[in-house]
Amino acid sequence: MGKLNIKKYQSKNKKNSGYGKTYGRVQYGKDDTLDTLDVAKHIQKHGSIFTQDVIVGVIQRFSLCIEELLQEGYKVKLDGLGTFYLSVRTEGEENEEDFNRSNIKLVRIQFLADKSKDYDWNTQTQTTRSAFRFADEAESTSGSSSGSSGSGGNDQTSPDQPDVERP
Repeated sequence: MGKLNIKKYQSKNKKNSGYGKTYGRVQYGKDDTLDTLDVAKHIQKHGSIFTQDVIVGVIQRFSLCIEELLQEGYKVKLDGLGTFYLSVRTEGEENEEDFNRSNIKLVRIQFLADKSKDYDWNTQTQTTRSAFRFADEAESTSGSSSGSSGSGGNDQTSPDQPDVERP
């Protein structure tokens, strides 16, 4: 299992009660985003009987189907992972009858992680199972990784970049 790279930073927001305190956030490099082919290769390494091209095709079709189902008004729950759903940002109107399509300013795809105890993809389990490498420690030890498990004060993650092991 790999280690999450944690970059320490000091809060500069004077309006925040945590002003001046040190927090951590997951640090991603330029090569830390996996595309469909990377995921297909990773799946195949886990003993899949399917070839990469078949896995890629399934993932691509799956992505299109999720989009289609969301546009039809469904939520899509993937057991053990979470639920995809749409939300909208709207502009308010004084009178209900004046509210129409032009009031809808933004449609977003949202994701809510599965928090069931039946699956390991919940916050407490991931916090316990994750191994960490602090960026300043990695630099000061000339590339060797010093594993520290611990907790940070601020949960800063990037939702568009999955925390997965590199294939």
